[in-house]
Formats: sequence, C-alpha cells, structure tokens
Amino acid sequence: MKATLILHLLLSISAFSVATAETSAPPNSLMCRPGKLIFSEDFDPETVSERWGFKADFALRDGALLRTNVDPTKGKRVFLKDPSFHNTIIQFDFKFSGKTTDLRLVTGSGGGYNSVTRIHREHFQLNTPVDRDAGFVPAHLGECVREPRLGQWQTMTVEYWGVEMIAHLNDKEFVIGKHPIIDRTRKYFAFQFDLPGASIDNVRVWKATGQRENWSETRRKLIALQSDREPVKRNPAERYKIAYVNVKSRLTLEDQTYHDLVAKHDKLKADLHADYAAAFASHKELTKLIAKKKQILKAADPKFKRMEVAVNKARKAEDAYVLSTKPELARLKEDGTAKQRFASELGQVRAALEAASDQQLAALVAETAKRQAALEARFPEAFRSVDAAVEQRNAKRKTLNDDPEFQARNRAVVDAGKAVKDYEQKADPNLAKLAADAKAYTDSLKSSRVK
Repeated sequence: MKATLILHLLLSISAFSVATAETSAPPNSLMCRPGKLIFSEDFDPETVSERWGFKADFALRDGALLRTNVDPTKGKRVFLKDPSFHNTIIQFDFKFSGKTTDLRLVTGSGGGYNSVTRIHREHFQLNTPVDRDAGFVPAHLGECVREPRLGQWQTMTVEYWGVEMIAHLNDKEFVIGKHPIIDRTRKYFAFQFDLPGASIDNVRVWKATGQRENWSETRRKLIALQSDREPVKRNPAERYKIAYVNVKSRLTLEDQTYHDLVAKHDKLKADLHADYAAAFASHKELTKLIAKKKQILKAADPKFKRMEVAVNKARKAEDAYVLSTKPELARLKEDGTAKQRFASELGQVRAALEAASDQQLAALVAETAKRQAALEARFPEAFRSVDAAVEQRNAKRKTLNDDPEFQARNRAVVDAGKAVKDYEQKADPNLAKLAADAKAYTDSLKSSRVK
C-alpha cells in the first residue's frame, strides 16, 4: 500500500473546532498552510495528464509511473509541461527498487534550476544550483539520514515560501534551508532518475497561502535539530566538495570583497575566451555550431532534405513493424489524449523485440542505419562529432603556447583565480585540511586501481 498523503489530513483540519478536536494533528514540521490544489496526478492509465512528457524510458505500471529498463545506463527525466508555481507545497509518493540510487525533484525558472530535492537510498538533501545572471553559485542547504525502505512506498513533502524551503518524510526526517534563488516562480518541474527501477505516484501541488502560526519558533527548533542529528556518512572527497560549495555560496551572498575578487576573475576569463573563441568554445557551443551547420545545409541543398526524408521513412517502417506485433496498441495512437502512453508502450514492445533478437526488426534497423550513413557521408559537416570538434578546439589552444599576449593574459586569469582560492581558505581555515584529506583519499583510490 502506498504511503498516506499527509496533506489530505492537513486540509481536513484547516480550522480546529469541536467537531475535529479528536482528529490527529498535522506533522509539526510542516511550514505552510495549503490553499487551492493546483495539480493532481495518480498515474491512472485512463486519466494520466497529457502534460507529462515521457516515452519508453517511463511506463505506467501498477498504478504508478515506473522508470523502465529502456536505455538503462543513462539518467532520465519526466517533466510536467507548462507549470507555474511560486509559494507552493509539492507532495509525491516514491519507491526505490531496481538499480535506482538517486531520485530528484527538480524545479526551475528563467531557463535554469532553482531547487533540487535529491533522494538517495539512505539519505536525502536539498541543493540550489548556479544562476550566473543573479550571481549565485550552487549551495548545499542540508541533508538527513533516512531509512532505506527498499521496495516500500514513502511520501515526500517539499514546501516553498519566499526564500525558504523544507523537505520532509516525517517530523524526524526533514531538511530545512533558505536561499534567495528559491523565491521564484517555478516554470520547470521534473523528476529525475539516475538508473531504472524506482517509481513515483500521487503527485500533488498546492498553492501555499502563508506560513503556519508560530513558524519562527518552529523554524528555530527544526534548525537546532538539523544541526545536532547524526551526519550522513561521506568519504573525504564528498566532505570537501560540500564544504567548498558552501564556503563559496556563503561568501558570494555575504562578502563584498570576495564578490569583487570573483568578478575580476570572471571578467578576465570571459574577455580572454571572447578574444580567443575558437580555443575556448564549450561543448554546448560546439554542439550548437554543428546543429546550425546542419540547418544551413538542409535549407540550401534539396538533396539533403530528400535523403533525410528517406531516413525518416525507414524509421517509421521500424515503428510500423513493432506495432504490427501488438496491434492493440493502435487504439492508443488513435486516442488524442494518450500520445505519451502510446510512445511508452511501443517502446516497451520494441525493447522486448530487441532483447529477443528479432530478425525482421534487425533488418529494418540495418536499412535505417544504411540510409543514415549515406546521408552523413554525403554531408559530413552536418554530422561532425562533438568529440572531433573538441579535439580541434584543443589543438587550437595548444598553438597559443607560443603567443606572448595570450600567455600574459592567461597568467592574469590564473593569478586572479588564485586570489579567489586564497580568500576562500582564509575565510574557512578548515578548508585546506579537508582538501588535503580529499586528495589523499582520491590518490589512494587511484593507487589501488593501478595495483
């Protein structure tokens, strides 16, 4: 049986009267008063919302959404289309099974993320990401040891109000924190799974109408409990990473001198990269350049379009064959409200055929590959690998070793970066020891692998 949604109880006792006096009180760790239910999802195959975006890597199974074994080595996300939440209460059931070790609720705004609730098998944590436009760097807000309960359903509640957020399983298992980046309208909402096996269900989003009475006192007590409880067991490299992230975050938010040092370093680096763009193009920039080249060729050469259409027809032939092995799925294709279910189920059937080494599917896949190879051979610049582009970028950078002006400017960037590092270590003298411990730990791992 899935975990009980605790806010169902809370909503039923919004006012304490004689009629509800004997009803159990809501958990003491709740921060917000819930208002209107904005979104609700039970993952019933007949009523699942079209706002979810997923294909074969997710499937509706046993009344929940399962991360399947399709593409099993890559992290996958299922996202909700067109969300708009600000001060909000989000709740969902989750179950760890299979290989999943990391399940995340990710919210975002303005093209970036603003909070990550990250659930591991034996602990969970709250993080905020980078926002270069606002001058924010990532922050680790806190973490909590939790009972693993593999194969069992649990309920996670995450509340946002202003700059504060709190995630909790119950009154003892919670994480509370605050950061300016949290105080935004959430235009992105997704669940991310590192590996297959876990499931989510009973997703609820309420508008928050305010913080509960006596929240200031409750907050103080919760922060004290969070500070005093058993720490999450981490290796030296992990401990250093978290400490370093939080030192940078604290100084960025509170220390003008540090802010100025970072700004100087960033400007020197940005100017250098702009003046020597070919030597510093990022992986993302190189990917965009290749995609742009493809679009230019596609628009300029009719043969490109014809060959690409041929590839797409071959892919459709694969889908048609997969569907022919399970024709009952056609009803989902014809149902305009079941597009993601059709894509998901067709992907499951295809995965089963591939696992069984189906010869007819293999022949169709080979034909698609043949047509794709012909297209790439005819227009190699449109399908240049990013790895090749990276190699060319790195080669260009090496040629700058003999450029005195570049070397002088690069040294200025390095010196400015060192000034930032020195300031960080002065701000937290323990950072140097943590860094040394982390290096010793990683060196020992490398040494053991060599042996």
